[in-house]
Amino acid sequence: MATQFNISKELRRILAAYPQHAARLEPSQVTAMLEVWQEDLADLPDDLLAVACRNHRERSQWLPSIAEIRASAVSLMRQASPARQSASEAWGDVKRAIASIGYVGSPEFSNPATAAAVRRMGWRDICMDDGPEGVIRAQFERFYDAEIARMENAVQQSPAVRDFIGAMAVSPDRQLAPGDTSAVIRRIAEARRVD
Repeated sequence: MATQFNISKELRRILAAYPQHAARLEPSQVTAMLEVWQEDLADLPDDLLAVACRNHRERSQWLPSIAEIRASAVSLMRQASPARQSASEAWGDVKRAIASIGYVGSPEFSNPATAAAVRRMGWRDICMDDGPEGVIRAQFERFYDAEIARMENAVQQSPAVRDFIGAMAVSPDRQLAPGDTSAVIRRIAEARRVD
């Protein structure tokens, strides 16, 4: 995770790269900016933060927002990771594993999104599917795309935001039972009629 020292160093580099913008900032604004950077970017690894900032400097003429730095980090991860492969390329890896390992083996994939999609679908279920290949392939591609989106979301959102969302999730004991749902809908519809 990014240290305060390295976050401060990257902010100084950003300000040095954009002197036309930095000159307009009061010292108190730079201090506030540093505080926000330290709070919102500390979850990124030092090396990823440094390269994401450099990537932004090379591609934009404007001071970056936190969102732009995170988007740059996602872009770099996508380019550097085996996860950059398309869903159809990942399906090719699955097909090769089926041919070489079969349903009794345990495949290993270098792409973490492929491995996660296979885990969610079930290796044996994929191998034993006797329907048209297009159906299982489409299912795999949906799972794969969802895993890629989940991985990218983990970088785009800070841990504080993810924790907040997790805390807001309704626990299973507070969820409505299937019969309760229709009763709630009926009450809402009746309330609208009264208005």
